[in-house]
Amino acid sequence: MVFKSGSSLVSSNPSRMSKVPARAVMGSLPSWPMTVLLAGFPLWWALGAAPFAPIGIAVTMGVYMICRGKLILVPGLLPWFAFLLWAGAAAVNLPDAGTAMGFAQRWGSLAAVGIFMLYYINAKENLSPTRVLTGLGVIWLTVVLLGLCAMVWPEFRLQTPIGSILPGSLTRNPLVYDLVFPPLAEIQQPWGAPEPFNRPAAPFPYANSWGVAFALLTPCALCLVVLARRWWTKAMILFVLTISLFPALATSNRGMLLGVAVGTGYVMIRVAARGQVAKVAGLVLVVVGVYSALIASGALGNILGRQEYSDSTSGRLSIYDATLAATFKSPLLGYGSPRMDATIGISLGTQGYIWMLMFSFGFVGLGLFLYFLCGGILRTWDAPGSAGLWLHGVLITSLAIIPYYSLDVIQMTALGLAMAILLRARAFSESLQLTAPEPLDNGNSITYPLSRGLGRQ
Repeated sequence: MVFKSGSSLVSSNPSRMSKVPARAVMGSLPSWPMTVLLAGFPLWWALGAAPFAPIGIAVTMGVYMICRGKLILVPGLLPWFAFLLWAGAAAVNLPDAGTAMGFAQRWGSLAAVGIFMLYYINAKENLSPTRVLTGLGVIWLTVVLLGLCAMVWPEFRLQTPIGSILPGSLTRNPLVYDLVFPPLAEIQQPWGAPEPFNRPAAPFPYANSWGVAFALLTPCALCLVVLARRWWTKAMILFVLTISLFPALATSNRGMLLGVAVGTGYVMIRVAARGQVAKVAGLVLVVVGVYSALIASGALGNILGRQEYSDSTSGRLSIYDATLAATFKSPLLGYGSPRMDATIGISLGTQGYIWMLMFSFGFVGLGLFLYFLCGGILRTWDAPGSAGLWLHGVLITSLAIIPYYSLDVIQMTALGLAMAILLRARAFSESLQLTAPEPLDNGNSITYPLSRGLGRQ
């Protein structure tokens, strides 16, 4: 094992005690895989590869880290991999091959998010916080623009190259069909409703996924506003943020509104605690404006009106009750994946990420995930500057949303990278405004050799 000491690496092998510059020993990881992952997201969606591309890119990142031969770990990261190992062990309870395919996709996405966090931690010389946040900003912009398109062309469905080459046996599955031939909007007309509800969904198959992505990515956009050096960049982001209210309100998504409210309120309280009265006043004006828009646009009435025809709250409670009762019968490893319950006509382990984790991976799996998330929140409590507080708000927002909605790979990537940015900033005393490489110094990390015997020691 090799521990970092100051600006050099000191080996535990007495014969190799001479200090060597960190840059020379560690080498450097390229930034392009992360850029392709984040900035390339609109292309992946257009190709129909959005659900699968992150796993392939994660493999590329893993190969780069293995070939480099060293791995940096920072405090707060290991709980994720403990959760990942436990989730993998839950595969022993899968009932059939079809369920195993869904499990492989889900577990592969979780593993990919772990690799993204590791790669960001280890690519310190080439991956600055602003570069990653800009990539997340591209995804946010894609979500907003496609949401606006969904309001104009709600019935449009994208015909993708990958969808066209998949066999019909796969695309006949409704979920697969929506993933590879993604609609712009989720059109719902509950029984008794006088007209359908057109809820923006793209670049995701469902409106709830759009709402979760919007809630988690909007703090990243506000972080970019703080970090931007040019006034016109700030103005452009704020303009997009303003028009994003139209598709956001059109989703009539209560969980999204709750997440945004909790995250924004949290940041306001933390900013006030730091004595920055002017910033708090500005945030209050924004909140008042959003609330006024909710009433003036009739969106609040639409949200309440949709509940008159679709009582999802009472339905969710019955699902949660059945999910909890079933998990007590397999409390350690769970069932591997959600399963259909014929008595209520819906799969247990759905309608909320916490319930999926609990049902699929048992109480231990749920506990490990919450340990990672809540432990990371506490560990990065002293987030640097206003930009750090907005990133910390991503973690708080996710904690408010996961009881009600699930997290897909893009939403998990936003959460994981926000956590990684804060953990790396804490471990290396790194400024979030960093645009140039910094040396790998500071003693708050541990470096492991990965390729002993491959000539990369």
